Amino acid sequence: MILGSVTPKRNLRSLLDYRHRTRVEGIVGRFAARFPDIRFDILWTSSTCNAQAFVLDGRKRIRLYGGLARHRRLSVAGIAWVMAHETGHHLGGAPAHPHYFWLSSEERADEWAATGGLRTVFGRSLGRRYATVGRREAMRVARS
Repeated sequence: MILGSVTPKRNLRSLLDYRHRTRVEGIVGRFAARFPDIRFDILWTSSTCNAQAFVLDGRKRIRLYGGLARHRRLSVAGIAWVMAHETGHHLGGAPAHPHYFWLSSEERADEWAATGGLRTVFGRSLGRRYATVGRREAMRVARS
C-alpha cells in the first residue's frame, strides 16, 4: 500500500496509547513468526500514512509507518489486512508489479492476503473476517 501522505494529527492515536501499540505489535509479531525470512518493522513516530514491501541488502522487508499504524480509522483488522497485503508482495508470485519486478502486483498481493496470508496467520474464521473488514478499512483510509 503506497499512500505516502501525512496523517492529520486529529486522526492519529497518541504515541502513549500503549494498548493499541501492544495490539499492533502483536499482529506484526505474528507475521514475523510465520514468515521468518521477512524482516518487519514499525516506525511509530512517523506520521506518514504508508506501509511498504521492499528488498534491502538482499533481504525482504516490510515497514509499517506510524501514520498508518496509529490511524484512528484502522482497527486491528485493518492492520492485519495491510500486513498480509505487504507480505503478499513478497510471497504472492506472478504477476509481478509493473515497476518493481521482484514484487507481486497490487492485485496479486490483495488476492494472496485474502486467500492465503490471513488464513495462515489467523486461521480460517478470523482470517476471513480480517480479509473483509480489514480491507474495507484500509480502502477507506486510502481514499481519505
